[in-house]
Amino acid sequence: MRNWFSNLKFRYKLLIGMIAITTAALLLISQLSYSYFYKRNTREVLKKAEQSVETAGAVLSSQFQSLSAATNNLLVRKPFPDMIADIANNSFDGYSGYYQAASDEMASFFQNHAQVNNILICGENGFLFSPYSLGFGGSFETLFTENIWEYPLITVFPTRQNLLFRQGGAIPVSYPVSYSRGTGTFAYRDTEGKYKARVIILMDTGQIRSYFDQMSNGYTYCMYLADSNGIPLDIQEEMYPDAFGTSLEALVAQTDNLRGEHLATDRDELVVSTAAIRFCDLKVVHISRKSALTGDIQEFRSFFFMVWLFCSAAAALLAFGLSHFLTRDIKTLGDIIAQINRRSYQTKVVFPRADEISLLGIQLNQMYDTIQLQLLQIKEEEQKKARAEIQMMSEQINPHFLYNTLECIHFQILNGHSDTAGSMLESLGRYLRITLSVGQTFISVEKEAEHVTSYMEIMNRHSREGVHFTCHIDSHLKNCKIMKVLLQPLAENCLKHGFGNMSLETWPVAPQITISITLDQTHTHMVIEVSDNGKGIDIPRATACLTEEQPEGRDHFGLNNIYRRLMACYGTEANISFVSIPYLKNSVIVTIPYDRNEFSNSP
Repeated sequence: MRNWFSNLKFRYKLLIGMIAITTAALLLISQLSYSYFYKRNTREVLKKAEQSVETAGAVLSSQFQSLSAATNNLLVRKPFPDMIADIANNSFDGYSGYYQAASDEMASFFQNHAQVNNILICGENGFLFSPYSLGFGGSFETLFTENIWEYPLITVFPTRQNLLFRQGGAIPVSYPVSYSRGTGTFAYRDTEGKYKARVIILMDTGQIRSYFDQMSNGYTYCMYLADSNGIPLDIQEEMYPDAFGTSLEALVAQTDNLRGEHLATDRDELVVSTAAIRFCDLKVVHISRKSALTGDIQEFRSFFFMVWLFCSAAAALLAFGLSHFLTRDIKTLGDIIAQINRRSYQTKVVFPRADEISLLGIQLNQMYDTIQLQLLQIKEEEQKKARAEIQMMSEQINPHFLYNTLECIHFQILNGHSDTAGSMLESLGRYLRITLSVGQTFISVEKEAEHVTSYMEIMNRHSREGVHFTCHIDSHLKNCKIMKVLLQPLAENCLKHGFGNMSLETWPVAPQITISITLDQTHTHMVIEVSDNGKGIDIPRATACLTEEQPEGRDHFGLNNIYRRLMACYGTEANISFVSIPYLKNSVIVTIPYDRNEFSNSP
C-alpha cells in the first residue's frame, strides 16, 4: 500500500490526501456533533421526564388524597353505614330504601370526581350494590379474578375491561370497611367481630391515560401508574411489552425516585424515571427508549453523510484544479528534462513567476546552460584530442613497405629499368603526399581512391604477376569528404591475409581486389566495400580485433586503427562488418553517415 501510494502521480496523491483530510475532518465533526447533540438531547429528555413524573406524582397524590377524603365523607353519610352493615350482615330488608338515597349521593360524587365511573359495594356473600348495576351481580367474578378478601388494606388493582360500558378500562381501588351497628364505629380495615365489606371505586383509565399523554413528550415510550411491586396498573402488556419486564418491575419496586436510570433489555435500552404517590405506595413511571433518543440524531448522520458527499466532491474538484495548477509547472519541468534527454531543448521556457517551482525552472535553465558550456568545452577538447589522435594514426607509415619500395626502386635503377623506377617514384610520391598531408583529416572520395590506387601500383611492381585492382565510385560521391587513409589499410589486409604466403603465379584464380563506394537504400549512409577473392576472412578474429585496446602484433593493427579512427570521426553511426566466401568474395564493409561533415572543415 505504501509503495502503491508512493508511485502515484502527484495529482492523485493530492486528490487522495484532500479526500482523506475532508473525510477525517467530517468524521471527527460528525462524531463530536453526534455526541454533543445526543448528550444534550438526553439531558433535555431526562429533564422533561423528571418534571413530568414529579408533576404527575404530585397531581395524582393530591387527586388520590382528595378522592380518598371524598370517599370517606361519602361512606360515613347516610344511608351508606346502614347499607354497608346490612350488606355485610346479609340483610336485604332495607335495600330498596337505601337505593334511591345512595344513588343520589353517588351522582353528586361522580360529578365532582370525573375519573371515577362507578362505585361497587359488596359483601362476602357476593351481594353487590351499585347505582349502575346493569348486571354487575352476575359478572363480578369476571371483573375480579383476584380474591379481594385477601387484601385487608386499601389496594389498587391493575386495569381491566370496564364492564359498565363494555369498552375502555377501569382501575379498581378496593377499600376494606368494617362497621358495628351497635357501637356505630366505622373503619377502613377488616376488624374481627365486626361486619366487613368491600367498597370498590372503579377509576376510568381513559382519564388517567389522557392525563399521562398530556404529561408525556415526543421521546416518551410509556408513562404509567405502578403499584408497590412495580406492576403497571393502567396499561396492557400488548401495547407496551417493555414495561412488563421483570427486571423493570424489580427496579421500580426497589427504588422510589429514579432519575434517568438506564436499564438494558432484550429489545432496547430503557431510560426510567419514577415519582412516588402518597397513596397505597403507588408510583408514576416514565420510560424512554434509547432508540427514540437517538432517532432525531440519525438525521444528523444523514445530514453529515450528505455534507461528506458534497465536500468530497468539492474536494475532488478542488484537488483536480489545484493539482493542475501545481503540476502545470512541474509538468513543464518534466518536459524540459525530457527534451534535454532527447537533446532537443532548443527554445528556453520562460518562468515569469517567483514561486519555488518557477525558481527551480530558472535554475534548471541556468544549469542546462552551464552544462552545455561545459559539454562544448569538453567536446572541443575531445575534438582536439581526436584530431591529434586521428592525425597520428592516419599518418603512420609502415616502415617495411617504405623500405621495400625504396629497395625495389634501387634495384630497378641498378638493372637499368629507369622507366619502371620513375613510375614507382611517381606512385610513391602521390601515396606519401596524401599520407603525410598534415592538418587534413578528411579528403574527397576521389583523392582517397587515388591514394589506394597509388599503393596498389607500388605493390604490383614488387611481383611479376600483380593483383587486378578496380575501384567503382558513384559519380555523385566523388567530391564527398571521408576520413583519409581509410581504403589503403583495407587493401593492404587483402594482400597480406587474402593472398599472403602463396605465389600469385600458382593462384587457382586470377587474384583481384575490388573497391565499391555507393549509398545505401535510405540514402543516409555511404557504403564502402573492399573485396578480394583470396583465402577468406576469420570473421570472429577480425571482429574481435576491432575493439582490442592493444592488438597483438602488426597483423591486427590495420583494422583496429581504422575502427578507432572511425569511432573518433563518426561515433557509433559508423560500422564495420565482414562477409567471407573463400576464393570467391571476401568483403570488409564500412558504413559511415552520408551527411556527417563535422571534421570536414578541420584545419
